[in-house]
Amino acid sequence: MEQQEFLCIEPAYLEQFFCDGSKCGGSICCYGWQQILDDAALARYRALEGEDGEKLRRGLVYLPEAENFGFLHKEDHCVFLRADGLCGLQKKYGAQMLTDVCAEYPRKTRLFPHDVVERALCVTCPVAAELILQNDEPLQLVKRQIQSTRSKYFLPSGDAEALAELRFFDWQAKGIAILQDRKRSLNQRLTMLLQELAKADEHLPWGRDTAETVWEPWPVAKQADFFCRFVRGIEDDTAKTAAYLELVEKVKVQGFMEQAEAQNLLWEKCEGPYGLMLENYLVNEWFKELYPCAVLGTYAYNGLYFVVQWEIWQFLLLLELTAAEKEGDVPCLIRETAGWLASRLNHYTTAQNVLMELLRDK
Repeated sequence: MEQQEFLCIEPAYLEQFFCDGSKCGGSICCYGWQQILDDAALARYRALEGEDGEKLRRGLVYLPEAENFGFLHKEDHCVFLRADGLCGLQKKYGAQMLTDVCAEYPRKTRLFPHDVVERALCVTCPVAAELILQNDEPLQLVKRQIQSTRSKYFLPSGDAEALAELRFFDWQAKGIAILQDRKRSLNQRLTMLLQELAKADEHLPWGRDTAETVWEPWPVAKQADFFCRFVRGIEDDTAKTAAYLELVEKVKVQGFMEQAEAQNLLWEKCEGPYGLMLENYLVNEWFKELYPCAVLGTYAYNGLYFVVQWEIWQFLLLLELTAAEKEGDVPCLIRETAGWLASRLNHYTTAQNVLMELLRDK
């Protein structure tokens, strides 16, 4: 594998990250979904000689739908997952024996011109979530020189001319600055962000296509309707989501909370004492997903696509807070709901299209 050097822009927390299967048992990366083998990994596995090679290859399976090989799963998890939550392949042969997806997750790395990359972690990983959400400091970006043999796995992120014309890096940084403005509430920051993005569209090739008011915080009933339509659209039949839908029906019978009451509850229980957790999640997603160029559309549209995810998250927090029979562990609720949302947006292949369709219909 050829090693290349890159200038990497990443949150400072990444220097502290290492895979710790004892915290999750491999429950996120090794359970429930197939790890597709890249060509280089498959070649390494085929070349391994002797009894070790035969044993490894018995753990591979051809997946017709992917037209490629993956790891065999038993009891819904990869056969190389050990009882201690660590990977048997890595333990025996080292990280160089892993597939690209196994070696890189939960990192998400974007490749830019001139050997520049941006990299961040996904909060779907419990270890990453702890680093991001329970950090005592606001998310800070740093620059480092890194070396990698897995650049083919990096996601291409545009050519230099287009990035310059869109002033992408300027607007990425400006979005982070607005999201970290602690003189304002999170709703006020998001409102300001959308206003600034709408103004930016006037000076970009596509022009402005929105009215002055792009978004106002939604009432709880609208959040509930949007949430239900979203999970139906992505065909999410997991037990956790079923429990959320059951809670929605109970709350609907009782009557949805008034918007002012809901905002007061969220402030009292979440944003007031744990605002930095919420902020760091939003900033991490903004940076990781390349806002304001995450989806096809104007900057204001990208901003709205970002904000409706905040609406879904607020609604999940409200559900959990109102359903709790006793005072719960709010930081735990924040981590769990953030993980639920991030897993749908990052790992459900239809999520982006469903969310964009719902925005067109809203």
